[in-house]
Amino acid sequence: MVGSVALPDDFSDSLKHALKVVNNAGYLRVISHYDADGLAAASIIVGALTRAKKQFHLTISKSLDSDMIESLAKEGNEAVLFLDMGSGQVDGLETLDAKVAALDHHKPIRKSKKVVQANPHFYGIDGMTELCSSALGFLLAAMMDPCNWELSPIAIAGIIGDRQHMGGMKGVNQQILDYAVDKRFVTVQRGLNLKGHTIADAIADSVDPYFVGLSGRKDNVLAFLDTMKINPETPMGALDEVLRRKLTSMLSLRLMGQGCRPETVEELVTEIHWIPAMSLSASDLADLLNACGRMDHEGLGVAMCMGDREALERAGELRREYNAKIMDRLLSVEADGVEQMDHIQYFNAPDPSLAGAQCGLAMQYILDQAKPTIAISVVKDKVKVSSRGTKFLVSKGLDLSAALKKASEKVGGIGGGHAVASGATVPAGRDKEFLEAVDDIVGLQLR
Repeated sequence: MVGSVALPDDFSDSLKHALKVVNNAGYLRVISHYDADGLAAASIIVGALTRAKKQFHLTISKSLDSDMIESLAKEGNEAVLFLDMGSGQVDGLETLDAKVAALDHHKPIRKSKKVVQANPHFYGIDGMTELCSSALGFLLAAMMDPCNWELSPIAIAGIIGDRQHMGGMKGVNQQILDYAVDKRFVTVQRGLNLKGHTIADAIADSVDPYFVGLSGRKDNVLAFLDTMKINPETPMGALDEVLRRKLTSMLSLRLMGQGCRPETVEELVTEIHWIPAMSLSASDLADLLNACGRMDHEGLGVAMCMGDREALERAGELRREYNAKIMDRLLSVEADGVEQMDHIQYFNAPDPSLAGAQCGLAMQYILDQAKPTIAISVVKDKVKVSSRGTKFLVSKGLDLSAALKKASEKVGGIGGGHAVASGATVPAGRDKEFLEAVDDIVGLQLR
C-alpha cells in the first residue's frame, strides 16, 4: 500500500528493492527518456532526491543503446536508476559494474538476477494502459517520503503524456488520481478538449485533436463557425451551453468523417485535470514537457516541474514552436499521403524528433485505421523508426513491440516498446528489408 494505492505484494516488493538501491547509494546516477512520460518521471525523482538531500546526476536520453551503456560503464557509478527505459536492454544493463534498478513500463525481455526491474508487466498489470513510468517513479517517491504526494500532479501529466488516459484512467493510474484528488493536489471537471484564447484559434491551432480541413486553416475555421452562427472571437470558456453542445456535435461528426475510432471521438469531451499549485491543467503540463523534450530542452522541462516560473514561460514559447512544426508535418501527411504496403503504411519523417508524434497523430486522425503506421527517419548511418497502431488493432492481435523487435534484429538492429507503439533503430540501407519484414509479421498477427 502506497498512500491509498493498493499494489500486488510482489510488485510492491520490486519497488522496495529499487528503493533500497536508491537509499543505499551515496551518489545516484539517473537516466531517463526524453518524452513527456520520461521527463515527468525524472522530475518526480529529482524532487524526491532533493527532498532527501541525496546527491545525484541526471541525464535525459533519446535512447538507451550500446554507446550509452558503454559510456555509463566508464563512469564507475555506484548505483544507476533507469526511468522509462531499461527492460528492453537488460542484457546491456547486466554488464554495468553497479547496483542497477529500472522503473520501466515497456514490455520486458526477461527477469534478471542482477538488475532490479519494477515493471508492471511482470505482475499482471498492463504497462500500456494502467501504469506508466512517471506513475512508477511517483510510487517510488511516495515510498521514500509520504510528503512526495505533492508530486502526484506531475505523475498525472506523465500519464496523459503517455496517452494512458484515453478512454478514462485505469488501474494504478486511477488510484493515484483518486488519492491526488482526495488530497486536493488535483481537481477534475469535464470540458471540451481544445486549447486556445478564442474558439477560432483553438480549432485552427489544434493538432490533438487534428481536424482534417480545419486544423492549420484559419479561413476554413471561420467559414465552419459561421455555419453555426458562432462568433470566432468568443473566448473558449465563454460559450453558452447550447452553442457548446452544437460545436461539440459538429466537431465530433468531422472526426467520424475522417474515420477516427469511436474512442478518439469520445475524447473530444474529456476530463480536465487542474493543478492548483501550478495554475494549469495536467494536459497542458504534458504538452509543455513533450515540447521541451522534442525541442532538445529537456532540462527546462524538469526545471518547470520544480516550480521555476521562468522555465514555465520559456516552455510555453517552445510549445508554440513545436506545435507549429507538428502542424506543418501533419498538413504534409494530409496533402501527400503515405506509402501503402499490404499490412502497414509508412512515410519518411525528415525530423526524427517529431517522428513519433507525427506518426501517432497521423495514425489517430488522418490515415487508414486498418493498418499500423511506420515513420522512417535517417540519422547518419542509422535509420530511426517510430510506429503506432490503435487499441482496436491490438485487440485483433497487433503487437508492434514484437514485430519491430523481430524485424529489426533480422537486419542487425534493435527494437521494442509497446504493442500499440514501438520504436527501432536499424542500419542505413536496410530499411526496405526491415519494412518488408514488419509487413509480413503484422500480416500474420492480424490474419
